[in-house]
Amino acid sequence: MQDIFVGIFISIVTGLLTAFFTFGILYYYFKKSFKQKAELLIDEYILIFKERLKEGFHEAGKELLPEFKEEVKRGFKEAINESISPSMIEETAKNIAKTSTSIIQNSINLLTGRWEDNK
Repeated sequence: MQDIFVGIFISIVTGLLTAFFTFGILYYYFKKSFKQKAELLIDEYILIFKERLKEGFHEAGKELLPEFKEEVKRGFKEAINESISPSMIEETAKNIAKTSTSIIQNSINLLTGRWEDNK
């Protein structure tokens, strides 16, 4: 009777050891091969994602660029119109005229030999 229990015990221990050993070998094999395959697959999907994202940005840029240009142009015109007042334009024109007159007068004086101090 004791031989039967010893035989059963040895069979159970042998089965458990075989199962653990088999599990260890399969775990190592699948871990190594699956990890490499998964990394390759993930890298492939990342490249596809990047390419599609890049295409989407280019398409969106092509669609939005004309509108963006018009908005910038409109904003620039508004800023210039708001910053320059009619009195400022008139004052600038007067200053240009005075400076031009002064340059011409000095040139004529230089040609005729007259020197006048404009103080």
